[in-house]
Amino acid sequence: MYVLGPLFGEVRVEGLETLDYLDNLQNKERFTEQGDAITFESEVDKIYLRTPTKIAILDHEKKRTYVIRKDGLPDAVVWNPWDKKAKAMADFGDDEHKHMLCVEAAAVEKPITLKPGEEWRGRQELSTVPSSYCSGQLDPQRVHQSS
Repeated sequence: MYVLGPLFGEVRVEGLETLDYLDNLQNKERFTEQGDAITFESEVDKIYLRTPTKIAILDHEKKRTYVIRKDGLPDAVVWNPWDKKAKAMADFGDDEHKHMLCVEAAAVEKPITLKPGEEWRGRQELSTVPSSYCSGQLDPQRVHQSS
């Protein structure tokens, strides 16, 4: 899911607090997320591992919250190229990094490999919830326990 809109201090991701992640900016070194919801002040390219089935993206400026619900995809990618990489990308405007954020379900730590005849199903559902839904309502402990 790509969120469009001002990013600086206006958008935060909830539901990934305290989880382990691989940081693509540091040779996929493994870290544990510290603190509250994730906010954006520089380039980010992380793969969060064993994420909950629900992740929220709060857009305070547009007064809406996007909810990602997922099945069969245990990880989540969070990415923004920031200014230097945005300028180096042929299909990306120099300032577009200020107005986008990628959060998407993935299977990175344990890729899904199918043999001939096997099936696999994964799902990512995106929805918008009422603007009364605000920061803190997505309790990370409840997210991990609910489906």
